[in-house]
Order: sequence, then C-alpha cells, then structure tokens
Amino acid sequence: MDLFNPKTFSTDWELQVIDKLERCVRTDKLLGFAGALREELDLDIQVDWNAIEFAMGINTSFGQFWERILRITDRASQVVRELDLDLFAAGAHPTERMYNSSHVHVGTAHDETNAIYLENQIMRYVPAFGALAANSPVAHGLRGEFKSYRVRDCAYVFTTPSEVRDPWTAQPSDWTDASPKLYGAPTVEVRITDCASSRRLLAEFVTFIAAYVHYRGKMVEEYRCPPEEYREFLTNRWTAARDGMQATFLWNGKPRLVADLLDEMLDECADELENLGAKRADFALLNAMIRKRVCQADFVLGFAGRYPDVWCLTSAYAKLIRQWDAFDQYLESAPALDPIPAPDEQAVLAEHLAFVGEGTHFYRLHDAMRYPWPVTGEIIERLVRQGLVKREVTPRRGTLLYRL
Repeated sequence: MDLFNPKTFSTDWELQVIDKLERCVRTDKLLGFAGALREELDLDIQVDWNAIEFAMGINTSFGQFWERILRITDRASQVVRELDLDLFAAGAHPTERMYNSSHVHVGTAHDETNAIYLENQIMRYVPAFGALAANSPVAHGLRGEFKSYRVRDCAYVFTTPSEVRDPWTAQPSDWTDASPKLYGAPTVEVRITDCASSRRLLAEFVTFIAAYVHYRGKMVEEYRCPPEEYREFLTNRWTAARDGMQATFLWNGKPRLVADLLDEMLDECADELENLGAKRADFALLNAMIRKRVCQADFVLGFAGRYPDVWCLTSAYAKLIRQWDAFDQYLESAPALDPIPAPDEQAVLAEHLAFVGEGTHFYRLHDAMRYPWPVTGEIIERLVRQGLVKREVTPRRGTLLYRL
C-alpha cells in the first residue's frame, strides 16, 4: 500500500522577532504582525511562544515551496523592519529560555493505523534528521557541549522521543519527534528538526524529509520495534544532539556515520524526490553538509568563539543571519570535520553521573538520555556498585542519590 495520497508537504517555521537590543518581542505584540501577514499572504500564520509560526501551506513541489519561502520571508522581513525590528531565525535565542523549530508536515495521510506503524518504522531514522538540522549550540547560558540543546532538552517537553505504539492501544500523540497528527491535519509531523537559519537549507531539508517519509510510506507493515532497537534510537538521538553531522550512530550494534546514513537515505528516496519536482543535484547545501559533516551548529559555534559575551554574540549573529544566506556562504569554504566515535558504555555512565548532585531524586536521571526505566535503573545500579553514587531511601521523597 501507499500511505500518502496525494503527496504533499509543508513546514511550520518558528521565527522570533527581536528589537534593537536583541530582546524578543512578546506574543501580545506579535499578534498584529501575524494577523496582517495571514490576511495578505492567505496562509495560516499564527503566534506561538513568542514566535511567529509561518505555516507554509500545502505544497506539492520543491519549486512551489521554494517560491513560497521567498515570498513570505521577503514580505515578513519588510513588515517588521518598518518598526525597526528583525526576524531572528535560530534554533535558540542565546539568552531567552525558548527553542524554535521548523516542524515538517508530510501528507496526505488518512489511515491512522498504518500511520502509527510508519511512526514505529521510521523511528530509528528520525535522529538523522535531528543531526542534519542541529542549530541550537548556544542557549540560555549553555554553550558548545551539544550542537542541539533543543533536542537534548526535548524543547522543554514539546519535542519528546517517540514511543513504540500499538494502534489498538494508542491515543493521539502530541509533541513527539515524529508521529501522525490526523486529528488536526492529515499529516505525519516530524518535530525533531531545529529551526533553519537559511531559507535555502529549509527548502532542501523539508523536501528531503518529506520525500523520505513518502518513500517509507510505500512499505508500511505491522511493526513494533524491539527494546534493543528502541535503546539504539534513544542513544542515537542523544548523539545527534551532541555531535550533529559528526555523529556516529549505533546501527544494529555496529557504528555507522550519520553522514553515510543520510547519503544513503537521499539516494533511496530518489523517485519520491522526482514526484516532488526535485532531484538530489538540486540540494547543493545538503550534499555539501554530508560531504563535509558540517551542520548549522558548527557555523554558530565558530562565530560564537569570537564573542564570549552572550549579548554581543546575539547582536552580531542577528545582523548576520537576517540576510538569510550566511550559512550557505560559510558552507562553501568550511573545512570537512572528522567523525566523532559513537558513545561507549563509559560515556553513557558519565552522562548519567553528571545529573547526580546532593540529594538528586533518582528519576532525574531519566532526563540524561531518556532511556526507559529498566535501562535507567540498571545504570543507577552500576553507578552504586562502582562506588560513584550513594543511594538513600526516604519516606517523604523516595529514592535520593548522592554523588561520591
């Protein structure tokens, strides 16, 4: 069967608006902009969490989508600049406690049962999309340990790891990395992607993700991924957040470079790209990112190295990306980066240990890599056995952990 008919796609692109002091314009002030643009452009432009959410309508071709991106951003930039403001396209504002995304909607789907099976089948590939779009390496006082703090932090519970679901016992699922949203629109939504700072990159990776999901939609079958595969998915999700395009995933227990995986995925969905009026040669940015193992976060980190003061960084970065092609130009001369090895068991233990302080509730360690409880519980047992953590059970708060 083919889950998607007709083959459509879109994105909800979240962009902040900032003033001359790099402060975010708040939701109540953004409503006027959204209303004016919605009426003029005839698109469902909304406001969400101090950002304008540019819903790009229903698209059937790469060319249509690219033209729409240009038209919307040219007009939106003009409107806000009339009030001495700027659009700020970034995965995270360096000082504000919020994250932005370019959610990808893949349609048209009407069968929720098979859409849930597709969700389970594509789960292992979703972290590759997160690595490709990583663009939040500087966020509310954090800098450089992760290339996507948004994915690491699950966007404050608004982009959480997908679950292994059974259609016979599943309820509608909000805010997971990728899942059908047929109760709102007939699409499968991929939420793991950080906000794009480049218009051209947005056009390329949204079309690629749509084509790949369309490709997998032709092979839907009853599927529930086993626990071992689910743990690999969660490990790879964390690795994508940390390393971006330099990541090495675990794939059936063996290391696999995320760049090689994406290279293969682009080739696999060639027919679906053609259905959307595109071919791989049209994706100059994606091809360069795969070849060089570079993502938007690498550009941000290189630029941030010149500005230790976060407000100076915000000011300089905002002026740079408002031209829309700063990353495109950077990519032309960016050096190729070496892959980073996949995390071993010691790296997994170290990540969980980093969450332990004085009297840390045991459940806090779930936030380290989002493992299911049997896996997290076994990691805690190992930390206790190795003398790295002391455990104390209290009647009032339950199990507390102390770092030794």
